[in-house]
Amino acid sequence: MLFYFRLFLISLFVLWAPFLKADWINLTGAETAENIAEIYMLDDHVKVKLEVYVGDLEKFEELVPDEWLKESTGKRPSLEERMHAFANERLQFITDEGVKLPARLEFVEARNRVDRQSPYAGMINPTTRQRVGEVPADKRVLYAEIIYPFAKKPKQLQIVPPMDGHGVVSASIGFIAYHKAVPIIDFRYLGQPVTLNLDWQDPWYTKFENKNLTRHHKYPLMLFLYVEPRQVRLESLLRFRDIVELTEFTIEDSKASDKDKYQLLQEHIKNYYADKEELQIDGESFQPDSIRVDFLNATLSGLKIIDNASSEDDSSLLVGVSQQYFIERLPQKIDSRWQYFNQRIDRIPVVVTDPAGPLPGLIEKTDPNFGWQNFLKKYQEPAIQPVVVETGWSIDIPYFGETKIFNQMPDQQRALAIVGGVLENVRIAFIEKEPGNFSRVLGEVVSGNDSIFLQNELAKLFSPKVTGGAVGAVQLFNDMQIINIRELTNSEGFSATISGSAIISAQHWGHIDRRQVTFQLLLDMIEVNSQWRLTDLTVIDIKEIK
Repeated sequence: MLFYFRLFLISLFVLWAPFLKADWINLTGAETAENIAEIYMLDDHVKVKLEVYVGDLEKFEELVPDEWLKESTGKRPSLEERMHAFANERLQFITDEGVKLPARLEFVEARNRVDRQSPYAGMINPTTRQRVGEVPADKRVLYAEIIYPFAKKPKQLQIVPPMDGHGVVSASIGFIAYHKAVPIIDFRYLGQPVTLNLDWQDPWYTKFENKNLTRHHKYPLMLFLYVEPRQVRLESLLRFRDIVELTEFTIEDSKASDKDKYQLLQEHIKNYYADKEELQIDGESFQPDSIRVDFLNATLSGLKIIDNASSEDDSSLLVGVSQQYFIERLPQKIDSRWQYFNQRIDRIPVVVTDPAGPLPGLIEKTDPNFGWQNFLKKYQEPAIQPVVVETGWSIDIPYFGETKIFNQMPDQQRALAIVGGVLENVRIAFIEKEPGNFSRVLGEVVSGNDSIFLQNELAKLFSPKVTGGAVGAVQLFNDMQIINIRELTNSEGFSATISGSAIISAQHWGHIDRRQVTFQLLLDMIEVNSQWRLTDLTVIDIKEIK
């Protein structure tokens, strides 16, 4: 039984792998194929943007302009005749009524292929154990835009790639398809005829009959519960249409612009969620301390925050709601219940993440409860540790019973211990999320005259903005070095220029952003009541390591 449970968890992690990585990565390698087709299903036509590899021009010779041919073109069929052959024999679109859509060449030119990033190009696919193809060394392509018009919206379309006389695909084509603005799949190989079922009412649900032809972000609604040392975050990711239905959003002012509409929706969502007691922590109901609403869309590399939602098609628009709850310490139990289901949403993926890592699962209409229980065995609450490093020497003064301490400049080893200990305490302070607690704990670490400036400088390293609008946090320092060290003129301490690297991590909307940065800092340290504190800091440089 234990074996099958573990197997089930492994299968869930495989299912959810795209959401548990820093960025989603397509492992098929189809974006490196010699030929690339981008296919768009629009209201009255199909549009194909085709990149034909220079070595495959003879396989798509109907598209080659007459002026590209060195020999006489007198006996060559006309463009209209060639496109008729192209639509019937080369790249075909066939409706559910058996009608082959005609093709019209709108544009053609020579250019270099689009550089589509593929980190696994030339490497072994960890899932299939097959080598992922590499981008052709010769980047020259014939670029063509082709229109396949239709008068009646088809319920189905069969896409047929170029085939030889034995029914084998004659050209390697990587393709991606969209219904209006909604991506239907990620890059895949068009290695055989495929059937597409079209939902004209809601393109989100347009899909290929082949279950392997799908997109990485296929769920219309997802939930993420983050349990962290000083906060709990409950995040929900919904389609625009669904959250409008959930919150019963309407616009009374018919003259409101699209920009105003989305701003009003954000405020409406915040008010709606603020009135809900959706989270129980250790048996007590809590309302969120803060609510954030973002607009996003699904791209080829994952979710992306949209600054101007009015420029996007509602059918592809996603809305993310992040509810933040401040806590003093890690709780023992969290419970929640999701209320919104409709005719098409009867199962919702949930990812619960705690200090031990993420655990994916599913909730259903019949059992909409989800939550978290503290099973952590080795967890310790983060706490400030006094930095006590002696750098001086002492003299016992006879008869007076006093001990006089004389400070001196620390050597490299002691200076590194002081700097490392204080920066680690700053890292712990930035774990605090409630503003009052943050100020109190940081006050145990720093003693600067200009606290606002010091906090802003520290935030550049300890709470940087990262992908998806999230705020990152330092997880670990590495390679710390003292570049130089000097005495402070007005107090007993020292000033040092240091360099090092840090691992920055953030989690948002099921996305893990993990990156490494190098930094150089100028900081002043003083000793107060035998404990070292930071009194000033200037960020000289921070760079991300690609």
